[in-house]
Amino acid sequence: MDNKRIAEIVASARSGSEQAYRQLVEAYGANLMRYFYRNTGHQAEAEDLLQEVFLRLVRSLKNYKENERFEVWLYRLARNLLIDYWRKRKILYIDDRLDEEGDSWLANVPAETTDKPHDMLELAEAGDELQRALAGLPVEQRQTLLMRYFSEMSFEEVAQAQNVPIGTVLARAHRGLGKLRQWLKKE
Repeated sequence: MDNKRIAEIVASARSGSEQAYRQLVEAYGANLMRYFYRNTGHQAEAEDLLQEVFLRLVRSLKNYKENERFEVWLYRLARNLLIDYWRKRKILYIDDRLDEEGDSWLANVPAETTDKPHDMLELAEAGDELQRALAGLPVEQRQTLLMRYFSEMSFEEVAQAQNVPIGTVLARAHRGLGKLRQWLKKE
C-alpha cells in the first residue's frame, strides 16, 4: 500500500471509521504478529501483544504526525510495547526457548513455502541455526536486525522507530551481523 493511501486510511481512522481501523489491522497485522512472535517465542503472547498494539493505536492515533511514515510510528508503538513486556517479565534477552509442544519457536513462524521436501528441510535447519544465533545477540542488535531484515524497514525507519541516531542503528546492525556470521561459521 502506498503512502498516500495509508495517509487516507489514517485520516479516516482518526475520524472514527471502524473500517479504516480494520484496513490498518489487515495491512500491518501479519507483519506485526511475526515481529512479536520472533521476539517472544510464544504464539499466545504474540497474539496478546498484537491486540494491545492495535488498542494503543486507537488511543494514540491523535498523536501521529503526518510528516512521519505511519509504519515507522506503528513499529515504535510495537517496540515500546515489547520493552514494557520484557520489563514486566524481567527478560533481558530472548533465550533458546521451546514452545508448548517442544518445538523451536522460529520453526512455527510462517515463511515462504516450497514444494520440495529437501528444500523444506534445509529451510528448517537454517531457521533453527538462525534462531540460536539471534537468541545470542544483545537485545538492541537483535531488534535492529529484525526490524531491518525481517520487517524490511530502512535504516532510517529503524532509527526513527528506536528513537536513536542512524549511526547507532548502523553500528548495531554491523556488530549484530558480524556476530551472526561468527556464530554461523562455528556451526
